[in-house]
Amino acid sequence: MKPISVTMQAFGSYLKQTTVDFRALGDNPIFLITGATGGGKTTILDAMCFALYCKATGGRRSWGSMRCAAAPKGAETMVDFIFQLAGTTYRFTRSQSQYAARGTGALKTKETHACYRMEGGEWELLLSGAESRVREKAEEILGLTCEQFSQVIVLPQGDFLKLLLSSSRDKAQMFQTLFATGRWERAARNLKEMAAVLGKQAGELEAAKRSILEREGVENLPLLEEKEAALREQLVQAKAAQEAAEKAFQNENAALRAAEALSERFAALEQQQAQRKTLEQKQEEMEANRRRLAEARRAAGVYPYFTAHQAAQKELLTKRQAHAAAQQKRTEAEARCKAAQAQLPLAERYRSQLPELAKEEERLRNLREHALKWQALQKQRTEHAKRMALLEKQRAEAQARLETADRQLADGNAYIENAQKQISLLPRLLEQVQQLMDQDAAAALAVYLEEGEPCPVCGAVHHPHPAQPSKRLQEAQDALKRARKAADMLESAQKRLQQRREQREQAREDLSQSNERIASLRSEQQAQASAEREVLDKLGELRELPAIDQRLTEVRLQEKKNTDAAGKIEGRANAAQRAAATAKAVCDSAAQAHREAQAAENAAARRLQQALEESGFEQQVDYASLLLSPERMESLEHTIQAYAAAVASADQQISRLQRELSGKEQPDLNAQRKRQAQAQEAAAQAAQAVGKLEQTALAAKESLGRLRKLEEKGKKLEEEYGRTNRLAALLSGKNACKVPLHQFVLGVMLDDILSSANQFFATLSSGRYSLSRVVGTTSGNALGGLDLEVIDAYTGGARAVETLSGGELFLASLSLAFGLSDVVQSYSGGVHLDSLFIDEGFGSLDQETLDTAMKALAQLQHMGRTIGIISHVSELKNRIAAQIIVGKDRDGGSTVRIRTA
Repeated sequence: MKPISVTMQAFGSYLKQTTVDFRALGDNPIFLITGATGGGKTTILDAMCFALYCKATGGRRSWGSMRCAAAPKGAETMVDFIFQLAGTTYRFTRSQSQYAARGTGALKTKETHACYRMEGGEWELLLSGAESRVREKAEEILGLTCEQFSQVIVLPQGDFLKLLLSSSRDKAQMFQTLFATGRWERAARNLKEMAAVLGKQAGELEAAKRSILEREGVENLPLLEEKEAALREQLVQAKAAQEAAEKAFQNENAALRAAEALSERFAALEQQQAQRKTLEQKQEEMEANRRRLAEARRAAGVYPYFTAHQAAQKELLTKRQAHAAAQQKRTEAEARCKAAQAQLPLAERYRSQLPELAKEEERLRNLREHALKWQALQKQRTEHAKRMALLEKQRAEAQARLETADRQLADGNAYIENAQKQISLLPRLLEQVQQLMDQDAAAALAVYLEEGEPCPVCGAVHHPHPAQPSKRLQEAQDALKRARKAADMLESAQKRLQQRREQREQAREDLSQSNERIASLRSEQQAQASAEREVLDKLGELRELPAIDQRLTEVRLQEKKNTDAAGKIEGRANAAQRAAATAKAVCDSAAQAHREAQAAENAAARRLQQALEESGFEQQVDYASLLLSPERMESLEHTIQAYAAAVASADQQISRLQRELSGKEQPDLNAQRKRQAQAQEAAAQAAQAVGKLEQTALAAKESLGRLRKLEEKGKKLEEEYGRTNRLAALLSGKNACKVPLHQFVLGVMLDDILSSANQFFATLSSGRYSLSRVVGTTSGNALGGLDLEVIDAYTGGARAVETLSGGELFLASLSLAFGLSDVVQSYSGGVHLDSLFIDEGFGSLDQETLDTAMKALAQLQHMGRTIGIISHVSELKNRIAAQIIVGKDRDGGSTVRIRTA
C-alpha cells in the first residue's frame, strides 16, 4: 500500500482543511515528518488509520477524542485518505457534523462513511452507510485489522525496545496484544476449568453413591444386591396371604348382601300394609269429589249462554250512550260552521289591498338599488384619491432615483478613467522595482526570512537584524502596490458602473410608468363623476338607504298581515264546514250501532232461557258458583283415578310379598355385618403389608440400578478426569521446560520474527549481531520460552541483550520492528504494504550508528518501500531532503508544508 494523499479538517490539531500530498515527495521516498513536539506529526498517521477503520492508530481513540478542541460547533470533522494497492487506487472518507433538530432545537450528530475505487479516471462508490460496513471493507481490501495495520505501518521504537529487554512473561503480554494470541491462553485456561469441572463431577458422583448406600442401610453394592433379593422373596409370600384374605372377605360380603335383601322384603311388606290402611281412611273424601265433579260438568253447559247475555246487555248500554253524545256534538258543530261563514266578507277586503302594496314594494326595491350604487361610487371616489396620492409619491421617488443614478454614473466613469491611467504605469513600475531589488539583494532576501527557519545565505535560524530596503525601493514598491490594487479593483468598479447604468434605466422606466398610471386614474375619476350625477337624478328626494329600507319593511309587513288575516278567516270557515259534516256522519253511524246492539241483546236472552230448560236447573239457582275451572276439573279427575290405582297396587304388592316370605324368618343383620367387617380388616392389613413390601422392594431395585449406573459412569469419569487434568497441567506450564501453550505458540511466532529481523540486524550491525531465542529450562518457578539473547560473531558466543550499547539496542529494536512488520503481513494473507512509518527513536544514536541506520533504510527504499520517519532530531533534517514540516497558524491550528530540496 502506497499513500497518495490524506486530507483532515477539525481533526486532532488540524483546525482548517489540510491536505498532505505524498506524491510531492517523489517515488518511493525516504521522508521526514518533523515539527515541534505535540504539533500534529503523529496525527497524520492517525488520520490515515481513522479513514480506514474509524479509529486512530492502535485502535484507542474514536470521534470524541480526535475532534479538534478549537473547532466551532458547526464545523465538520472530516478525514479523506487516498492510497494505491496492487495497482488499484482506493479512497476512504469519514465525517461527523452536528445540527439542530427541527422543532426541539436539540443538537443531533450526523456521520457519513464511504469508500471508493478509481475506475476510468472517476471515483466508483464501493460502499457507504454504517461505520462497521466500511471498516469491514477496509479489512477485506488490506487483509489487516486496525491493530494489525498500526503494527505494520507504524513502528513505535519505544515499544520494541521494551519488547527487546523484557522478560518472557512481559513479552507474552506484549505479543498477546500484537498477535491477538489470547485464544491459546484461553484454550489452556478452558482445559484447566474443564478438569476442575470433571473433578467436581467425580466428587458429586461419589457423594451420590454414598447417599444411596446410606439410605438403603448397607455398605456396598453386593450387600444391596442381597437385600433386594430377600425383599423379592418376602413380597411373593405376602401376595399369597393377601389373596386368601381377599377371598374370605368376598364370601362374607356376599352373605351380608343376601341378608340385607331378605330384610328389605320384610320391611316392604310392613310398608305396603300400612299404606293400605291409609287409603281406606280417604274413601269418603273420594266419593265427595266424584259428586262435585258431576255438578260442575252440568253447570259448564249453561254458563256460556249466561255470560253472552250479560255481554250483550253491557254493549247495548254503551251504544245508547254513544248515540246521545254524537247527537250533541252534531248540534254544536253546525252552530260553529254558521258563525265562521259570516266572517268571509272581511277576508275579501284584506285580499283587495294586496295589489297596491305589491306596486309600492317594487318601487322601493328600485330606489334601494340606486342608493347602493351611490354608496359604491362614494367609496370608489375615496379609493381613487388614495391611489392618486400614492402614485404622486412614487413619481417623486422615481425622479429622485434618476437624479442620484446620473451623479453616481459620472463619479464611476471618473474613477475608472483614473484606474486605467495607473494600470498603464504597471509594466514600468515592475521593471523599476526589479532593478532596485537587484541593486539591494540583501533587503530582497530579508523579505522571505522566517524565525526558526535557516537563512539561505548563512544558515542561521535566528534573524535579529534583517536588512531594510532603501527609500527609493520602498517608494517604488508602494507605487507598484497602488497600481496592482487599481488593477485588482478595476473589474469590480466596472461591474458597479454597469449596475449604476441599469439602475438609471430602471428609474427612467419607473418614472414613465408613474406618469401613465396618473393619467389613467384621472380618466377614471371623470367617468365616475358622470355616473354619480346620473344616480342622483334617479334617487330624487329619498336618497338615504336606511329610510328606504324602513319604508320597504313597513310595506312588506302590511302585505304579510293582510295575507295572514285572510288566510286565517278562510281556514276557520273551511275547518268548521268539514267538522259539521264529520259530526253528522258520526251521529248517523251511532244510531245504526244502537239498533244493532238492541237486536243482539234480545237474541242472547232467548238462547239463555232455552239452555236453562235443557240442563234441568231452576232459574233462581246460582249455577255460577257450581262452575269449576278446566284445570280444577282435570285435577279432580286425576286425583280420583290415582286413588283407585293406589288401592289396586297396594293389594297386589301385599299378596306378592306374602307369597315370597312364606316359611322365612327375619335375619340378624348386626351379626352378619360384624363378620363381614372382620374379614375386610384382615384383607386390608394383608394389602397394606404387600404395598409396603412392594415400595421397599421397588426402592431397593431402583437404588441398585442407579448405583450400578453411577459405578459405571464413575469409572469413565475418573479416566476422563485423569487425562484432562494431566493435559491441563502440561499446557499451563507445569512441564519440564516450564512453557505454557500460549507461550509456546508465541515462541514459534517469535522465531519467525527473529528470522526476518536478523536479516535487517545483520545489515545494520555489519554482520556482527543476530538475535536468538533462549531455549531450555529455567530455574525456580519462572516461566520461560520467550527470553532473547544476542549472538556476537566477533566473540563467537551468545550474550545478554542488556550488554548492547544504546545505539546497538536501537538497531536491534529497529530490526525487531521490521521483522514484526513482515511477519504480520505474512500472517494476514500476504498483502504487501509498501509503506512504513517509524515513530521517534533516533535521538539516542551516535553518528556512526545513525549512518548505519540510514543506510539500512536506504536499502529498504531500493526494495520499493516508502519510509516515513517521525522525528524532531536536527541531524535528520540535514540528512533527509524530503520533509513534511508541521507548524502552527495564527489560530493555533496545525499546518503542513512539504519540502523536497
